[in-house]
Amino acid sequence: MISEIIDCDNETARSLENIEKLIFGTAWNYEIIQEKIKNKKFKYWIYEVENSIKGYLGIQFLEEEIEILGIGVNQGSRRKNIATELMDELIEYFEKSEYKKIILEVRESNTVAQRLYKKYGFKKISKRKIKKTKSKKKTKVNTEKIYKTRSDWVKNALVNKSMYEKKYKESKEKIKDI
Repeated sequence: MISEIIDCDNETARSLENIEKLIFGTAWNYEIIQEKIKNKKFKYWIYEVENSIKGYLGIQFLEEEIEILGIGVNQGSRRKNIATELMDELIEYFEKSEYKKIILEVRESNTVAQRLYKKYGFKKISKRKIKKTKSKKKTKVNTEKIYKTRSDWVKNALVNKSMYEKKYKESKEKIKDI
């Protein structure tokens, strides 16, 4: 079940930090998560099963944009449409909001996430190289900035509508031929 984190106590903030660390190896400190949710600068949705967080989606609010900070699902809970359901929650929120676009960065190597974003019509707009140091070992990570605007939603809705209307018309014609 998906729920929005509205009041974030220490335990919830630590759970969010832990799931992020578990999935990505890095995370916002739980105190920062708690403060940003309280100040309405971050919003998190969690997917829970039997009081255990299986996935999450975190965003932050910029001036006219929503930035996806992270979306992740525990290893044992993947391939169960949890990320899709979390994205549906975000899209529903976005459509009701005054924000003009959703932005995010995704690692070039994270093809699973890229497929998810592509499914929702996000577009690549740029690439950048990040130098990360971990245990004195430097690695370069390519990330891609992708975004989705309100006009994209409208255009996709119109394309989908005309596609469905065409398929409906074709199916009616096939029935007539029978």
